[in-house]
Amino acid sequence: MGIEDAIGVSYEALVVVIKIAFPTLVVTTAIGLAVTLFQSVTQINDSTLQQNLKMAATYAVLFVTVPAIIMALRDFALVIFDRIAHLH
Repeated sequence: MGIEDAIGVSYEALVVVIKIAFPTLVVTTAIGLAVTLFQSVTQINDSTLQQNLKMAATYAVLFVTVPAIIMALRDFALVIFDRIAHLH
């Protein structure tokens, strides 16, 4: 296994991590932006409002995307195991 292979595996692992984390990050960021805008317009300074909504949104997104996360991790693990099996 050369340096090119190691860089390729690292790149693929990074892509899998981005695929897994992206939906949750986007939804949480959008909720945070919307709640911050709402709080600035209404002058409500309650930090628990934003925290609770972000937590609920994160749980909801994870509940919906868990099958895709499991499939992405399984596929990546199978590729890695296949590469390990073909090492000389």
